[in-house]
Amino acid sequence: MKLTKILVAIIAPLVTLVPQFTPIASAQSDSEIVRGRCNVDIVGLEKGSRVNMRSGPGVEFDIVGYVLVGQRVNGLRYEIGAAVRESDGEAVYWDYVEYIPSQTRGWIAKPFLGDKCWESR
Repeated sequence: MKLTKILVAIIAPLVTLVPQFTPIASAQSDSEIVRGRCNVDIVGLEKGSRVNMRSGPGVEFDIVGYVLVGQRVNGLRYEIGAAVRESDGEAVYWDYVEYIPSQTRGWIAKPFLGDKCWESR
């Protein structure tokens, strides 16, 4: 009984650290979203600094992961070909992207996404 209480006290707080992905209505479902043909670099002032990926297009959404300045992400598209892009209502656009090595998907603010497209293969 004492061991159970100790395990619950240790494990329960760790479960809250696991990021939860809450898709928003505009993203429909991941079954309708596919990888695009364009990979873009994460840009920022300092190479290696973190850029958050969020569960929705805005800073009020949970962080689902991060990528580093200098890494590449794939711009996701709807099956019909349009980019998955939303505005946060404050004139900032967000793209739904995937960091392919970990298959983490999330939203990144457009200012952190480079303009040059690297064709994915």
